[in-house]
Amino acid sequence: MINKDVLIIGAGPAGMSAALYLARSKYSFEIVEKNMIGGKLNITTRIDNYPGVPSTDGFTLADTMKKQLESFNIKVKIDEVIDISKEKDGFYKVFTKNEQYLVKAIIVATGTETKKIGISNEDILVGKGISYCAVCDAFFFRGKNVLVFANERKGYLESLYLSQVVGKVYLVSDKDQDDLENNLSKLKSLENVEFISPYKITKFNGEDYLTSVEIENIETKERKTIDVDGCFPLIGEVPPTYFLNKLSLVKNRDRIVVDEKCLSKGDNPGIFAAGDIIDKNLNQVVTACNDGAIAATSTIKYLNSLK
Repeated sequence: MINKDVLIIGAGPAGMSAALYLARSKYSFEIVEKNMIGGKLNITTRIDNYPGVPSTDGFTLADTMKKQLESFNIKVKIDEVIDISKEKDGFYKVFTKNEQYLVKAIIVATGTETKKIGISNEDILVGKGISYCAVCDAFFFRGKNVLVFANERKGYLESLYLSQVVGKVYLVSDKDQDDLENNLSKLKSLENVEFISPYKITKFNGEDYLTSVEIENIETKERKTIDVDGCFPLIGEVPPTYFLNKLSLVKNRDRIVVDEKCLSKGDNPGIFAAGDIIDKNLNQVVTACNDGAIAATSTIKYLNSLK
């Protein structure tokens, strides 16, 4: 059992911002991230509205944030939180895949995750050709052919990232609709991207590993089978709150409702949240950092009150 004052769950902009503020306090903490440090920031191709930083890409900004953590001797543990229980003494017991923590406060900054399509063989082939994170797994498909199913900005951004790594991208979509940044138009102009619409995925083929994907035209019902080495179903996002089921949190749109101090609403003193996981009107890198700063300073005040 690892005893800490605070556990930060998630190392995107919100979680890293919270860590920087906590590092200057007297309280002990750990920060864990189940995927890649920086989260969705890594797939953002261009950022022009982060104050103090001229036009840059998300991967570079995420790496800068990571180096800033390292300058404070903050190390991110790669691990996944699977359960949290509230103890009678006011502490929280946190279970990850590799550790157990006993903490006084928690900052939830897990952002959002990609939705699953929910068809046969999908769960079986996850990690065996099917992935929901291009930044995390593109390396494994270097020079190979992959299929991406996407119909919105995040999926298009991940497709752009993949196009720089893999041999060919079959971009399948159920609609031909660009986003505000014209990312779909950029994809259509690339030689190694083939856009196929309006189609949906109907089946994943393979036993020990994905071998092909079956798709169906939504209008004509025509079916095709595309041989690929990998598939990235990127059809939208959901907040990962499965590990919070034992806590009486108030949610809206499956996101955590917080007050102006980033304290979660419900009977859970010491549970704070920041970033895209919370119910708010604007999800941007700068607002996530703001949330992290507020959550951390509120956490410090909460811990001070326990003395």
